[in-house]
Amino acid sequence: MEKKNNVSDETFSQRDMLVQQKLERLRIEYGKLHEQKIATDRDRKNLEEQLRILREKAEREYGTSDIEQLKALLEQRRLENDRMVEEYEKHIEGIKQGLAAVEKGETKEV
Repeated sequence: MEKKNNVSDETFSQRDMLVQQKLERLRIEYGKLHEQKIATDRDRKNLEEQLRILREKAEREYGTSDIEQLKALLEQRRLENDRMVEEYEKHIEGIKQGLAAVEKGETKEV
């Protein structure tokens, strides 16, 4: 009978040890997950604050923080820049033609 108790005690002890090891692994995993959650929450709060600041800046500078309106405004400004570059290019070409005429000795008003 004593042998049976020893086997039972031994099995119980091994079982307790396995449970204890598993519990320790789970505690470590929980600790890592908890740290990850804290870091993720901190990052989320930082990103939300950055987004708030950028929205306020967009409202101040462009009158809106709506992404579609900002895209439309950007396209308008690109078109305006294209037009201005084209006008500047024509202006430079006119100056070059005027200089070429002067170099040839032609008297032409620029």
